[in-house]
Amino acid sequence: MTATAPIAVLLVDDQPATLWGLEKLIGGEWPRMTVAGKACDRDAALRLAATVQPDVILLDLDLAGDLSLEFLPELLGRSPARVLIFTCLRDRALHARALQGGASGVVLKDEPAKVLLEAIASVSNGASRQPATHGS
Repeated sequence: MTATAPIAVLLVDDQPATLWGLEKLIGGEWPRMTVAGKACDRDAALRLAATVQPDVILLDLDLAGDLSLEFLPELLGRSPARVLIFTCLRDRALHARALQGGASGVVLKDEPAKVLLEAIASVSNGASRQPATHGS
């Protein structure tokens, strides 16, 4: 039986409590997943994407008022990781722009933790993930 390396996830969100919770959630999935790093802004995300070699980058769309779609191409250029958007923004046009810009999927922040974990595993294996459809 061959041991599989855990899915290394880079967390990018401007809210410290969200980063803390995601770290606990993903850390609880060891040995299937591990947190490769945490970033709270564009510069840290770009630096860590190039240095920690994540498999998946969990990226918030709104980083303290900065739209992460604006640096998504640069992020993808610095790392072969798959990007999974993690957002509270329900704007389907933004979701579509993220997917067209190279993101592998979108998960809304109000979806159950199990959905997020399944999405991380799925995109790490090359699949794409569309956001759940909610009213409005």
